Amino acid sequence: MSDLFALKFRKILNDLKRRPEDAAQELGISNEEINKILNGKTDPDFNLLKKATEIWPINFNDIFGIEDDTKNNYKIFTKADSDKTIRIMQRKNKPYYKYKDTVMSKISPFRPEWIEELVTVNDSDPENSDVVFNNGHFLHQFTYFIGPVNFYYIDENGKKKLEEMNTGDSMYISPYTPHSFTTRKNQGNKLGLILALTYTDKVDNEVLNELSVIGHTLSKKYLIDYNNNDDVSGFKNLQYYLNLSSLTEENFEKINNINLKKIYNTNSIPSLENLEKIASVLNINLKDLIPNKKFTSVKINKYKNNSKWKYPSDENYIYKFAELTNVNQLPCSKALELSVVFDEDHETFLEVPAHQYLYNIGETNCILEIEKIKQKFSPGDSIYLKPNVKHKFAGKSKILILRIGGKIYGENLFHISSLSEKNFERLINDNKPWFN
Repeated sequence: MSDLFALKFRKILNDLKRRPEDAAQELGISNEEINKILNGKTDPDFNLLKKATEIWPINFNDIFGIEDDTKNNYKIFTKADSDKTIRIMQRKNKPYYKYKDTVMSKISPFRPEWIEELVTVNDSDPENSDVVFNNGHFLHQFTYFIGPVNFYYIDENGKKKLEEMNTGDSMYISPYTPHSFTTRKNQGNKLGLILALTYTDKVDNEVLNELSVIGHTLSKKYLIDYNNNDDVSGFKNLQYYLNLSSLTEENFEKINNINLKKIYNTNSIPSLENLEKIASVLNINLKDLIPNKKFTSVKINKYKNNSKWKYPSDENYIYKFAELTNVNQLPCSKALELSVVFDEDHETFLEVPAHQYLYNIGETNCILEIEKIKQKFSPGDSIYLKPNVKHKFAGKSKILILRIGGKIYGENLFHISSLSEKNFERLINDNKPWFN
């Protein structure tokens, strides 16, 4: 922990404009001790950290870094590992689900589970008394279905809905959507399975922490009402930035000689020329004025309707991809089914700018090669793979993939990309004082 802590602690001192000797005096330790901390030679004890949070405007989460629990940029969780985590979930005092963990990493946004549906129903009635709905949960959920599964959910109007799902079908549900699953009666008396891949996106624990300390009453005032998708022109986006600048529509029009009523008095997006003019005046990015699409709370894809393609080309391909359920409000969340059709070794590598969750849903082993390291990947195994890692699959097999952008996309990616190469390296590994 010492090297990572040293970087975090140096950043705190730099941000607070404390020289090491200033910090040592305020913390009541020697210059020698604080230099050992900053050079990664020792970790401070908890009492010292507690004192730091009491005398400086910092929190404990500013102090501690993220622990990397991967090895060679990936982490594997075998089927045997998964089987050790089996637990039975009861509903109405009866077995309802069998749960198993799949791969989770401390550095990834995934919290994925393998779930067997232990209740079999004879109908497809969303009001079936054997069906027990949960209360919904904070995490987004992508679900891949295996076998005859009934998927139940409660829509935005409070109505119970049902979809009959089969192998290869998939769905997305947004946070706090109440839902449930059962096995649909079938000739083979097989229990249905799902891979319930839950994950965080932009709204994560750090965002929740900030909202919590601001409080519900004040946080609620942030919200922009996008209900019913009635803001075709994007006027609500503009209002946000006018409020941020303490400008009324009248102020803005008078100061800048721009007639907002005329520009936004149509049921369509304003012209690019007008949006660029407004963005330039407000000193914001053009994309900040583009209207948002209606948030999708539930989306269902049947496998037969999915887009499919060969990779890298129709004439010379190693992989077949099928696009599973994706939603526009999560542009860097991509779910795919990958079929490896080539049994021999090859040089068709993938390099993806996202965290990746991989699950072998097929019946055969394959080899996942990660930057010259070959990892056996068997049915029921799951793997987490860091972003931008060069990798390939060899051996006929079928893999479920979920890709998540994490924090490094959109506005964050724009900002770090604006740094020079030298300063970007410093951003990652900076242990210099802000002045010599």
